[in-house]
Amino acid sequence: MTPPQGKKHTDKATDEQSMSDEGVGNLFSGGGGGSASALAGWATPAPAQSQPVAPVTPMPTPAAAPTVIPQPAREAVQEPEPELLNDADTAKPVGFYVSQNVAARFRKYRKQNDITHTQIVLMAVEAAAEKGTAQVVEEARRAPKFQSKLFAVTVKPDDTDLRGLGPVQLQYKPTRAQRAIIDGLVKESGLPDHTKFLAVVLDQFLPGRRDA
Repeated sequence: MTPPQGKKHTDKATDEQSMSDEGVGNLFSGGGGGSASALAGWATPAPAQSQPVAPVTPMPTPAAAPTVIPQPAREAVQEPEPELLNDADTAKPVGFYVSQNVAARFRKYRKQNDITHTQIVLMAVEAAAEKGTAQVVEEARRAPKFQSKLFAVTVKPDDTDLRGLGPVQLQYKPTRAQRAIIDGLVKESGLPDHTKFLAVVLDQFLPGRRDA
């Protein structure tokens, strides 16, 4: 016989309700053993294993660096190179004194040859250097007024009474280098100054009658 549809439906609902209640009750009441243990494991966290902690060594405090004050950069200072001077620019007029005879011969020679005072002096000095300044000076000396065979050695030569010396002033314009050479020859000649040397060499160089 086919059971009534209404009863079958009721029994089925009752069975589902029983299964549902049983399943839920077993989960929370400890029934069934395995299910409760599984949930207990999830609910209780495992105790953490303690590990030994290494002692912390304090780091040494670094020494404070010295304070450096920045200095402004110094630019290299280049000294200006000395300007090259033309030796002719340093020439200065130099005066000297000669006799009237030497002065007249000097002017005549300059006019005839159309040359300067400086050129005449340089030519006369060069001629004296070639001949020998000591010999030129010796020839320019006049015989001493006091002569003695016994005291001849003790008599000092008179440098104020030389042929060529006089009251007339002449000028020339040597460069610094030229004047240095002439000064060296003056020292070599043994004469005391520049003007006496030029008077002597001009008297011997210039054409015409020399001083007596």
